[in-house]
This record gives sequence, C-alpha cells and structure tokens, in this order.
Amino acid sequence: MLRNLLLLILLSYGTSLLAQSQKEHSGSSKPPSNNDRYEIGKNIKIIDGNAIDALKLIPAVDVDADGVVSYRGNTGVQIFINNRPASQSGEYGPILEQILIDDIEYIDIISNPSARYDADGTGGIINISTFSANLKSSSANILLGTGTNDKYDAGIGLNKQDGKLSLNLGYNYKQENRYTSMDANLKNFGEDEPFKNTDQQYYGDNNFEKHNLSLGGQYDFNEKNSLNVAANLVWIDWGRYGDLTTIETIDQGRPDSSSVYNTNVGQKFKVDGRLDYLHTTDREGEELAMSLAFAAGDVDVDKTMGTSEYNNTTATFNNFAFQTDYSRLLGNGLRLETGFKQTYRGKSQGLYVLDYDENTGGYIPNEDRNNIFNYNEHVTAGYAMVSGNKNKFSYQVGVRVEQTFIRSYLESDPSKVYENDYFKIYPSLNLKQGLGEYDNVFFSYSRKVQRPGMRMINPFEDTSNPSYIQQGNPELDATFLDIFEIGYAINKEKFNIKTSLFYKLYTDPARWYTTEENGVMINTVVNMEKSVDAGWEVVGDLTLNDWWSINGNLSIYYNMIDGTNVDESVYQTSYNWNAGLSSNMKLWKGSQFLLTYKYMSPSKNPQGDVKGRYFINASLSQSMMKGQGSLILSVDDVLDTQQYAMTRNQPTFSEDKLYDWESKVVRLTFRYRIGGGNKTTSKQKGSQEQLGGAIFN
Repeated sequence: MLRNLLLLILLSYGTSLLAQSQKEHSGSSKPPSNNDRYEIGKNIKIIDGNAIDALKLIPAVDVDADGVVSYRGNTGVQIFINNRPASQSGEYGPILEQILIDDIEYIDIISNPSARYDADGTGGIINISTFSANLKSSSANILLGTGTNDKYDAGIGLNKQDGKLSLNLGYNYKQENRYTSMDANLKNFGEDEPFKNTDQQYYGDNNFEKHNLSLGGQYDFNEKNSLNVAANLVWIDWGRYGDLTTIETIDQGRPDSSSVYNTNVGQKFKVDGRLDYLHTTDREGEELAMSLAFAAGDVDVDKTMGTSEYNNTTATFNNFAFQTDYSRLLGNGLRLETGFKQTYRGKSQGLYVLDYDENTGGYIPNEDRNNIFNYNEHVTAGYAMVSGNKNKFSYQVGVRVEQTFIRSYLESDPSKVYENDYFKIYPSLNLKQGLGEYDNVFFSYSRKVQRPGMRMINPFEDTSNPSYIQQGNPELDATFLDIFEIGYAINKEKFNIKTSLFYKLYTDPARWYTTEENGVMINTVVNMEKSVDAGWEVVGDLTLNDWWSINGNLSIYYNMIDGTNVDESVYQTSYNWNAGLSSNMKLWKGSQFLLTYKYMSPSKNPQGDVKGRYFINASLSQSMMKGQGSLILSVDDVLDTQQYAMTRNQPTFSEDKLYDWESKVVRLTFRYRIGGGNKTTSKQKGSQEQLGGAIFN
C-alpha cells in the first residue's frame, strides 16, 4: 500500500512537471539521462586493449575470468553496443574481446534503466559507443597471448569499407586449463536420525577450448536510411575431471571412506544475430528503428560418477525478438518515445541416465530419471515515454507494459503443464536538477522483473556429489523489484564524484534453499517472502598529476532476507560493504601500470554466512612499433586470495564449505594493428597527453 501511494505521488509529480514544461519550455529537446559516461582518454586512460580491459577500469564494474560482466555485484547487467543489445543469448565475453580500445569513444553506465528497456534488466545497462569512422575504415588487427598452466589466446580482426558498404570479420581462439578444489564438512543431527559427520574433498582440472567467429556489415542507402547486420558464432569444448573423496562417520562408529573419479565432458554451439534498420526523416529528432534478433544453440554433456552412474544431457534453445521504436520531438521541446517488442524463448533439456547393475556387471537405464523438460516463454511488451528539459532541470517519465505467457512440462507427463501467465506494469521516472556548471542532484525510480533461468527451473537432479544433490524448481515464480536512487554528482576536469542513496525491494525473491532428507542435502530454489537492499554508494575518479590517476567505489548497505513463508527460521539481516580502488600510472614513455583492488565484506545468504574476500590485479603495458603494437604483462589475483567460504547452522544440520580455484594467472599478450586506427583523433590524443608525463623520463 505504501509503495503504491509513493508511486502515485511520483507519477503525479512527473505529470505536473510535464504540464509546466509544455507551458514554459521552448527550443529543442535532448533526452535527459542519469547515465554515468566514461570517455576513452578522459575517464578511462588506457594505452591498448579491448572492451573488457576498459570495463575493468570503471568503478563498480567487474569482469571475471569467463568474461561475465557484473555491475555492483549483479551479473544481470545487459551489454549494448551503439544502443543495440550486443547478444540475444546474453553471452557477451567473446563479443567484448573483439572491440578494441581504439574503436571505443565512450561507455555509458545506466544504473536504473527507463521503461524503454526490457523490464528484466535488473543489473543495469552498459552501452559501448564506438567511432563510426573506425568501423568503416580498412584495418586489420592480430592478438597473440599465453598464460601460466596452458592458457593461450589468438585472434584476428578485419574491417573494410567500399563506398556505402562496410564489412567486418573477426575470429578469436581461447584455450585454458584451471584447477578447482572443494573442502567441506557436513554434520547431520535430526531428532529421529543418528548423528552423521561427513568430510569431503574434491580436486580437479577444468579445461576448455573456445572458438568465436563474428561477422558484421552496414549499408547506408542514403543519409536517412541504413541497415546493420551482425552475427556471432561460438563453439566450446570442455572437460572437467576430478576426484571426490568422502569420509562418513555415523555416531561413534568406524569411518567409512570412498573415492570416486568424476568426469564432465561436453560441447556447446551457439549462434546469434540481429538485423537493424534505422530511418530518419526531415523532421528534426524523428526516427523509426526496427530490429530482428535471434539466438539458437545446443549443448551435449557426458558425465560419469565413478563407475556407479553415466548420464548424458542434451539441450537446445531458440530465442527470437522483434522490436520497433519510434521517437520524435513534440511542441514546446518535448520528446515522445514509444515502441513495441515481441520476445520468444524456447528451451528443451533431456537427461538419459544409466546405473551400474552389480548383478549383471553392466549398465541399465534409470527410467525414473530419464526425461525431457520443455520450457516456452512469450513476452509481449509496449512502452511510452515523454521527456524534456527546462533550464537546468530535465525529466523522463515512462511506463512499460508486459504480458508474459509461460508453459513448461515433462515429456513423461505432457498433460501436466505448468502455466504461469501475468500482466505487469513497469513505470519509470528520472529527474535531474543542475545546481551549477559542474554539479547536479538526481532521482530515479523503476520497477523490474527477474525471470528465473534454466538452471533454476530445471527439475533434473544433479547427483555429481551424492551427499549434496541439486535440483531446480519448475514452478518458480518471477521476482519483482522496486528500485529507488537519489544522489548528487559533480564532474570537473580533474575529478568526478557521484554519491547516492539506494533502496531495492525484492518481492518473491528466488533463492537457493537446502533441506535434509535421510542424511542427504537437497538444494533447490524457492520463492521467499521478500528481500531488501538499502544503503549508500560513492564512485569517483581523480587525476593526481599528468602521470597518475585513480578511481574507486565504496558501497555500504543493509541487507534483509525474509524467508519465513518457507521456514520460520529463515530470516537474515546484515550490514555489508564492498570497495574497489584502481591506480593508473605511466612509469615511462609509452608505458602504463594498472593496479586494481577489490574487497567484498562478509555477508549472509538465506541460511548462513559467507566470508569476506578480496583480490588484487596488476598489469604493465608497453606501446611499441610507433603505436601500432603493444605488449601487456598481467597478473590476476596477485596474492592468490580468491576463495569462497561459507557456513550454515540449521536446526538439523551444519555445514562448512570452502571453494578454491586457480585465480592467480600470469599472462603475456601482444596486439598489433594495421591501418584504420583512431590514434590521430582528438580523443585518443587526449589519452596520450593525459598520460604524457612519467615517473621515469
């Protein structure tokens, strides 16, 4: 009730501002934005690299070893390139690796996206804007890299323009091997069960080979019409091999020890593409955009759990989206934006299990587990927004409506179909008031949705660890978020600071929840009552002198998880803080030394505690060959401190678990570019000039 009242007040306020602007404002309108813009050469000072390297220099943004991007710790962030979604399937790493620093003009961070964007963009949006002249020039680039413990990278990119037609082609290869380990202690002490103590250790190797091929082109029919085509193909082969040792002790009996060798070998093929058409008119600010996007792929995985079980998992997915957007300037400087989007997501996953039969000495099918799970989702959406500005005040008021249809079922019982249909309204409001030449205050509100992924809803049991079985929940509901942010920002030549208060209310949050059944832990996903994140954040960057700049972020927040609808004991509160600091130094001519520190404080999950963790990354780059080449030496997790440790103490069990992996990696990378470079542009010159001084001349 309180939330609805607040929404009514906010929208009423926005409507009154709209009416006032219609009466008072004149002149052209520019869509207002609370975006944080990071320009290459100004806020992001980097000699060479790709989009991933640039993102790592932005406060509160992180990219892990697998190319997964997170913002404020949320991996639900969406990546756009030139205001278009980079991938329909949500796999951004291979695409980001092929965008070179020389091609990037700036990067926008949209922390609270408006109604224009999909409602399931809960982690915000990162938009990478490239130089159009660069993408239309003739150029070639190569990449060669190696890392400790059998890690290799190679890539080539080609760009060619011929009149109105521009084409680009890229290929990347990556091979890696990493060790992983797990140490766990589990105690079961239910009232009607004997006391059982279980100690487990796992050590294994994860290796993969990844091939990525990208194709793209743009054709400019004339000044008012253009067509853009892009496609991306990914092929991955992987193997995971390891020993799981288990020691069980029941009451004060004799320990029972066992060891199994598990394997997980698979391959994945994925292709996604999009077609974008843009039409502008003679009327200022009027444009029509249409896009068609698709993604399809399949996965095939073979697993063995010692000699007791063999299983094969096959999966296919098909995603499709059609979108049209229209915008124009209205009278009195107002801008109207409206659009429609139709999305379809289809997924099918099959499981075939063979169990070892001691009587026959062979394997027999497990008919109780063999099945196929099908999931289909249709989302029809439309939005409308009005924006404008008057003097130093700008606003953006929008609303998005979405109708979702979900059908899922197991082929063993096709008559039992789970249906989940819902119609929701997602309003958004952005306000900004300039105070002086360099500073402003801002407020934003939006409503979002988190739809569960396949891993959360897949009902098949994962028995890789017989003491700890994981299973999805096909009847899981979506999570809805209300996000508020109010803050102050100042942007000057030598420093930029943004500080804000935020509040996030999660309704029906989906969380992993563990129960005990006959001494075995069953981990599944349930919708809990609600969750809250509320706190304060500050981000900024500072140029100390002509050879040294720093940037950082600090977030202090309160977290509450209420799962009393599932279990009366599931109610957790905690105060957490995360911090990051990056130092960028020029040691001598053509060099760049980067040092990054990140810290995550202890936190709580619905049933336990997660220990704090930190890591430090470092890299040294040297420009060579008259600026066309560069050599980069980097060290991930310099102190080898990355681990994940958690504890849980529940009425019938307790658990301590520690995950470790090969996070400390030393890499040497060489990049070379021929033609088409943007080194001569004012933006890139600014980057070199701002790093113009050096500690050692």
